[in-house]
Amino acid sequence: WSTKSEEVLSAAKQSGKPIYVYLWARYDNDCIRMSEETLLYDEVAAHLPSFERLAMDATNRKSFPFMDQYQVPYVKLAPLDQAPPPPPPQGDFIPAQGVARWPTSLFLDSQGREIFRVYGYVAGKVFGHMLAQVQELARQWDLLRQEPDSALAEANLGHLYTQLQVFPEARKHLDRALELDPENQTGVIPGVHLDQMILALPEDTAAGKRALQDWQKRNPKHSRLLEAVYFEAVAEVALENNGNALKLLERFEKAQPGTPEYDSLWGAKARELYALIKLQEP
Repeated sequence: WSTKSEEVLSAAKQSGKPIYVYLWARYDNDCIRMSEETLLYDEVAAHLPSFERLAMDATNRKSFPFMDQYQVPYVKLAPLDQAPPPPPPQGDFIPAQGVARWPTSLFLDSQGREIFRVYGYVAGKVFGHMLAQVQELARQWDLLRQEPDSALAEANLGHLYTQLQVFPEARKHLDRALELDPENQTGVIPGVHLDQMILALPEDTAAGKRALQDWQKRNPKHSRLLEAVYFEAVAEVALENNGNALKLLERFEKAQPGTPEYDSLWGAKARELYALIKLQEP
């Protein structure tokens, strides 16, 4: 870990690695947990060498210019000879001695451009998976710089931002992928449509469920079929059709190790959802 931003930014340009900026506040419980638990978690520790790493004390005035540059929210302290600033409105920045929400995990590409951020404590298992996604995010941004009209890179970015729940950015890249490849010459369009359906589920869940069912009929051998089944089950739960959701999830619950239904990320998520629904049964 380095504590000098200029040093890390320079190193990233030479190595081509993305940058992980860890902004912390001393004596904050979430920062202590993040430092002593999450960052030492095996899967997290395995991913960290793939990043140039910068650790900054968010309560130190020397960190404020960097935080200003990347618009990381914090409360500036008044000089001793001035009255302190008024407290922020309820629900706004926390009037503490530095960054508004800590820890802040800020991710930059090798050129110092922000690609993702997350606030607060993140459990080790979740953060390890997130680091893998951010690595791929950085790789796709590099590809897009090399090929600005790559529908594949745009589709992959849209998918990753959908998974990371950065929805405005996801929509932008998915729309761009459709614009670049309206005839589906790259084969990415079914995946783009699936991501768009997932993003639209909160707006009209019933229509979204029907769209997911149609997508599965049109793409029965697609690599993301299980993901579509999972989100159809999520839609059924949102529509209070728990019985239908359980029927969809049974294939995951009864699956054996070595099968996609068991081993995949969506298999694990489906079993968690299945267990949650069963707990709610009378």
